[in-house]
Amino acid sequence: MPGGWMERVKKAGGNLTNGYWGERIEGDDAPESVAEAAAEIKMTKHGLEKAITIDELRKHDGEEQPWFVVNGEVYDGTAFLKEHPGGATSIFSAAGLDSSDEFMAIHSDTAKAMMTDYHIGSLDEDGRAALSTNDVQPDPSATPAPKFLDSRTWKRATLHTKTTVSWDTRIFRFRLEHDAQTLGLPTGQHLMIRLRDPVTREAIIRSYTPISETSQEGFMDVLVKLYFDTKERKGGKMSLAIDSLPVGHFVEFKGPIGKFEYLGKGRCAVNGKERQINTFLMICAGSGITPIYQVFRAIMQDREDKTKCVVLDGNRLVEDILCKVDLDGFAKDNEEKCRLLYTLTQAPENWEGLKGRIAAPLLKEHAVRDEFCEGDAMVLICGPEALEKSVHKALLEIGWRDEELMFF
Repeated sequence: MPGGWMERVKKAGGNLTNGYWGERIEGDDAPESVAEAAAEIKMTKHGLEKAITIDELRKHDGEEQPWFVVNGEVYDGTAFLKEHPGGATSIFSAAGLDSSDEFMAIHSDTAKAMMTDYHIGSLDEDGRAALSTNDVQPDPSATPAPKFLDSRTWKRATLHTKTTVSWDTRIFRFRLEHDAQTLGLPTGQHLMIRLRDPVTREAIIRSYTPISETSQEGFMDVLVKLYFDTKERKGGKMSLAIDSLPVGHFVEFKGPIGKFEYLGKGRCAVNGKERQINTFLMICAGSGITPIYQVFRAIMQDREDKTKCVVLDGNRLVEDILCKVDLDGFAKDNEEKCRLLYTLTQAPENWEGLKGRIAAPLLKEHAVRDEFCEGDAMVLICGPEALEKSVHKALLEIGWRDEELMFF
């Protein structure tokens, strides 16, 4: 369940020894630098001095016993393939590679501290030198790929336009490698975006779900909520960095990643295991709408898909509701299978929707577990950490089980 899950489990008194990792949510604050994080958190096993060669590492670059490297140390990812919140694919895509930037940027401190259990040795000097040129540059003479994304290689796309949605939200359109190319992102999954600080060259990495159609050719659109500097806190590194880029500048992308995929007509896969769902309850807030929107749109656009959707979208003001025009349009055209609920914490006097935060009272009314048969429904959740934590607790209290909940 991507989204800093282990930090939430930790704060809620949950079990941190069951193999779960944590990842930062979309739009979260920017990570500290790799060097700073590595200095603060011990990720190596005490007394282990085994040297591992590049040849040994490359014997484990597939789906069986995948090994990967973080800050020159080698880790065995086999133990958490089934339960990794980001899905087994995110482990396979790192196998045999240096994943320092990605791992340090998107995982919680708790996840990093757990790495001692999976530490198997240190990559020798020759191996480190071999991986120092890990990034594969595109071959200008190669035949253009039909799909842009590659789970093992950072790919470059060019910033084409910026569209202002609200005072703190933009849509960034990126041009892919050629006009007929599609993104290659399955519905319900996300990608990583990487920028580098122009001064320190520190990697800034965040996960996002584009809002463009999965079949769109030549371009992709990414909705980004901006976190500006305030007196109380510094702004988000990624959102401010990407907003400052001039049109024509390249940005790096990698993916797809994620454990959930919507396959159509109620079929979905969680870590590769298919399930048949008749109703999705979709709970989100702010920019957490983006992964929800991808699944919602896929269902609404398919007239033969009879899957029902109940969307509970929480925001502060009316103008904070992202993708509202599209959401309303799909709901109007699909009244028989869609129930769209907005709730505001600062609603205007003429507001006819719900009021208040997404918490236990609203969930007891609009997410009643007893209305569904066993295995009939799944709850999809994406939003700020505080919301996800409170929603998780409230849903469990009204009868939902963890295996029925999917945190993006």
